[in-house]
Amino acid sequence: MQFISRLSFQNKIMLVTLAMLLFVVVTGAVAIERLILPAMEKDLEFEAGRVNRTVLSQVVELPREDFESEAKRRLFTLFQVRPKLLFVELTDADNRVIFQMEKEALGEGIDRWISEGVQPGSLYSREKTPHGPIYEMVTQTRGSHVSNAPLTVRVGFSTKSLDDLGRQLFQVLITTALVLLVVSFFVTRWFTRMIVLPVNRLLGMAHCLATGRLEDVVKEVKAKFPCANSDFGGEGVLDKGPGEFTPYCSRCPLARNGEVMEAPLPPRDSADPCSQCAVYARSGKDELSRLFLAFQCMAAGIRSYQERLRLRYEFEQRLLDACPDGIMANDREGRIILFNKGAERLLGYESKEVLETRFSVEQIYPPREAHAVKKALLSEEYGGPGILVDYSTEVIRKDGRSIPIRLSAAILYKGSQEIAVVGFFHDLSELREYMDAIIQANNSLDAANKRLSRLNRHYMEMLSFVTHELKSPVSNAFMSANALKQGIFGSLSRDQDFMVDAVCRNLTQSMEMIRHYLDLARIERDEFPVQKRWTPILAEIVEPVLKGMGNAIRERGVKVEVNIPDDFCWNLDPELFRGVFTNLVGNALKYGEESGRIRITVQREDGGVRMEVWNSGAGVREGDRHRLFQRFQRLQGPRGGAVRGTGLGLFITRTIVERHGGTIHSEGEEGSWISFVIRLPSTSESQGEEECQMNQ
Repeated sequence: MQFISRLSFQNKIMLVTLAMLLFVVVTGAVAIERLILPAMEKDLEFEAGRVNRTVLSQVVELPREDFESEAKRRLFTLFQVRPKLLFVELTDADNRVIFQMEKEALGEGIDRWISEGVQPGSLYSREKTPHGPIYEMVTQTRGSHVSNAPLTVRVGFSTKSLDDLGRQLFQVLITTALVLLVVSFFVTRWFTRMIVLPVNRLLGMAHCLATGRLEDVVKEVKAKFPCANSDFGGEGVLDKGPGEFTPYCSRCPLARNGEVMEAPLPPRDSADPCSQCAVYARSGKDELSRLFLAFQCMAAGIRSYQERLRLRYEFEQRLLDACPDGIMANDREGRIILFNKGAERLLGYESKEVLETRFSVEQIYPPREAHAVKKALLSEEYGGPGILVDYSTEVIRKDGRSIPIRLSAAILYKGSQEIAVVGFFHDLSELREYMDAIIQANNSLDAANKRLSRLNRHYMEMLSFVTHELKSPVSNAFMSANALKQGIFGSLSRDQDFMVDAVCRNLTQSMEMIRHYLDLARIERDEFPVQKRWTPILAEIVEPVLKGMGNAIRERGVKVEVNIPDDFCWNLDPELFRGVFTNLVGNALKYGEESGRIRITVQREDGGVRMEVWNSGAGVREGDRHRLFQRFQRLQGPRGGAVRGTGLGLFITRTIVERHGGTIHSEGEEGSWISFVIRLPSTSESQGEEECQMNQ
């Protein structure tokens, strides 16, 4: 088998062909020897039996007196029609010859064969006779006219025709085998050449692929595939970009899963590139040619994918170089195998210097830090085993400076084997400078805040002291001026009444400002307690406010509409909410139109309560709405100028509402109206509500 395996493909085919021919010759010889010749012998035995029966019917019943002459006359015709018949012999029981007739061509007679023990009616072969091998058949019969005793009839047949036929068959077999051997030799050489030639070309292209000479194969593809070039118009299949390559046009038979193209071939002089295509000219049903062409297209595809990989590698390299962070990778021995431009900027080393000198990753870390990084990479603390996320450490530059970095890394595996570790190094030097600056700025701000807090505390203490000290004299002055206005100390002239009225208005505004500043001081000191109780809204909050502001309401000619049930009670601080309604109604009087309207509504809504103070007037611009509840914010009045006040009313109002767990917001339409809506949540403390309602 080793000898056969070392033979070429052509010699193997020829050896197999020779073995098949030898097998055919041997099989033919065996068939002649074992099948054809025995069949002919069987036919001869049948013929001998018929001759025996004829002799018996023609000779045995003849009369004794002219027996010999009549027998010869009758048997003469039998010898003429039976060319294989050699002799006929008739013997009695004592083995004496009664009658004998031979073919004239025999000349010398054939020796008699001892017939003792011979089975009558059987065909026997005699090889050694003067006339060569013969067949004899012996038959016994009962008495006849010649002798009353049993007679024996011996008939001889020539085997020459049988031997000649066997010899001719063997000659024909050998001649045919020799002719087939010569023909098969040339046919096999031609056929094996058809197979070996494409195979050798495939081996040549495979060698080109193995040695990287893909351009030679691609040039051959372009020469054989007109659709691969752009000379016929349009874009050639090999000119397409990466990822778009297909070595066949849409009509190519190779693109049809091995099926033969049924469409007729375009004329040779046609402008159609398929008319000059090697696929149409050579493919057909020849699988080897199709394989060869497909292999060429595969080589062109490999070349295209190689170009695609090259472009991708260049893109990834540019991507790595464009990354501002340092990217490095090391193998299992700790040698750095990847070093991008960001790493060059970070560490000060050149890429060639690191990659060509077996640079160890331990050289970029402080002593024992590389071991600590590997330990963190394998732990659960920074992202899990094999993953390191946002690990803070330091690296050493080429000039010896220590650089703070944030490291993220991962272990790369091939199957279950670790092959490399890749890390992303983010420079924290600039961030550390910023952090130091921020920390310094925060320290400065903390110191400034402490000073401001101290000054604000002193300011609020002084403001609280001043406003508290002013509250009593201003109240006394207001009471005195109001007594003068009411004529308790006598009637006043017109000018005196005008002046006293102006003094009362100024003192009222001063008392409002003092109240606001006192409330602000309490809020800043967190001394603004909320003491809730079930309170009738109309009787204890709204009516006292409207009564206290009655003079201002009459002076402005405003119509006030109150939509509050008499027995409506809610759990809140009545003193604080009187301040809320005082601020809201006061704003409605200040900023609303003269002879306008004010509507106060309180009702239940979604388990809570909804309070609204609406007034007609100029309203508020949409851009100023967000400033309403900020401290020290004063908006323009209806005449365009700022209304006198502290700018604290709505801020204090919002604080009170939020201390009750509620919300307040404004709604309105500029130039038409504005409203302030308060919503308080439902309360679980229902005890006292019924008593409050019953008292009303």
